[in-house]
Amino acid sequence: MSILPPEKVMLDIVAMFHQYSGDDGTIDMPGLVNLMKENFPNFLRGCEKSDTDYLSTAFEKKDENKDKKINYSVFLSLLGDVAIDYHKIMH
Repeated sequence: MSILPPEKVMLDIVAMFHQYSGDDGTIDMPGLVNLMKENFPNFLRGCEKSDTDYLSTAFEKKDENKDKKINYSVFLSLLGDVAIDYHKIMH
């Protein structure tokens, strides 16, 4: 049985997180910036027109314990916010 496209998307998200996370299983702000620049450049260009601090604002909101790192669960929440913003941009 082959992997369906939605399953591939999920596997790619997990792999993307692991590519940019540290040994402690978290991503810091510089790692998030790299992840977003390398994987979502068009989205970031759109954000620059409306909110130059998109990533830092999103990161600060998600970093509830203020340790300047986010874990996988928080990363998924942030990615969900990005998906919502993509949806808004499309309409």
